[in-house]
Amino acid sequence: MKLKLYLTTSYVKYILLTLIVFLLIIWLAQVIRYLDISQSFYIQISEVALVTLYLIPNAITTVLPIIIFIASCFFNYQLNQTNELSIFSIYLSKLNLRNITIFIYSLLTITYCINTEIISVDAYNKYKHEEMELRNQFKIRNFNNEIYIKNKLNLFYDSKNDLILNNVTTYLIEENVVIKSEKVRYAQFENELIFTFIKGKRIASSSKEKSYTEFDRLEYKIINSTNNKISLDKENYNFIELLKNDNDFFKKSAHKRVIDLFVLILILNISGKIILLNNKSNNLIKNYFYHLLSILACFSCIAFITNLFMSNILTVKVFYLTSIFLILIMSTSLRKKYAFL
Repeated sequence: MKLKLYLTTSYVKYILLTLIVFLLIIWLAQVIRYLDISQSFYIQISEVALVTLYLIPNAITTVLPIIIFIASCFFNYQLNQTNELSIFSIYLSKLNLRNITIFIYSLLTITYCINTEIISVDAYNKYKHEEMELRNQFKIRNFNNEIYIKNKLNLFYDSKNDLILNNVTTYLIEENVVIKSEKVRYAQFENELIFTFIKGKRIASSSKEKSYTEFDRLEYKIINSTNNKISLDKENYNFIELLKNDNDFFKKSAHKRVIDLFVLILILNISGKIILLNNKSNNLIKNYFYHLLSILACFSCIAFITNLFMSNILTVKVFYLTSIFLILIMSTSLRKKYAFL
C-alpha cells in the first residue's frame, strides 16, 4: 500500500512541479506583454500582475496535455536513474501499475473538465472586466519630477507638495502650447484628469492659434474617451453556452473542445506507457523525443483541420471524423514493443 502511495504521490508531484514552472513562464510573459512604459512602475506590478492571474486557469486548459507528457518523461527518467522500476517490478504487478495510472489520469481528466467548463470561464469573465478597467485608465508616467501622458501632456516641475506642483513648465502636445506657471494643482477622476495652473504664462504657436497670455488661473482637462464595451470571446462561455450561442464561430468552438478532450485522452494513453519504459528499452531519450515529435505533429495536423473547420471548409461531421481518425492513427503508430516492466 505504501509503495502504491509513494508511486502515486511522486508522479503527481512531477506533474504539479512541471505545471507550476510552465504557468510561471506563461504568467510572466503575460505580465510583460501588458506592461506599458508610460505607466508608473507601481501600477504595472500591482494591477497588471493581478489582472493576468485570471488567465492562469485558461492557461492550464491549454498546456495540461503536453505538461502531463513532459512530466511523465522526467518521472520515468528519474525512476530509471534510481533503479526504482526494478523494485516496483518485484512488488507490483502490471495490473497494479495500470490501476495507479488509471486513478491518476481519471482525476486529471475530471480536473481538466471542471477547470475548462467552470473555473476557467469564471476567471476569464473576471479578467475581461478587470482588463477593460486597466486599459481605460490614464496611462501616466510620473517619475523624476516629470509627468507624461502619451500624445497629451509633458510636464516638468521643481518640487511637489501633495497634489501641488511648484515652478512648472508644461507642454500640451496636441495643442502645441507651452505653459509656464508658479504652481499646478491636479486631480484625477474616473474619466477625466484636471490640471489647474496658477499664475503663469501661456504661449500658443499652432497653425490655428498664435498667442501669448498671462493668467492668474487656468484650467486644462484631459477626458478619457475610451470604449467601455466588453467584447466576449469563446473563453467567456462553457460548452453548453457555446452550443446554444447564435454565433457560428462559438458553436464550432464547442465542437473543438470535444476534440481537445480526445487529444488529452491520447496524451494520457501515451504517458501511461512512457512511465513504464525502463533501461532495457534502446535509446530511452530518443524514445522521448520520438513521442514528443509525434505528438507535436498530431497537434499541428489537428490545428490545420480545426482551421479548415472554422473557415467553413469542413462540416461538423467531417471535422469529427478526420480528427478522431488522426488521433486513432497516432495512438496506433505509437504502440511500439518496448521492454516494459
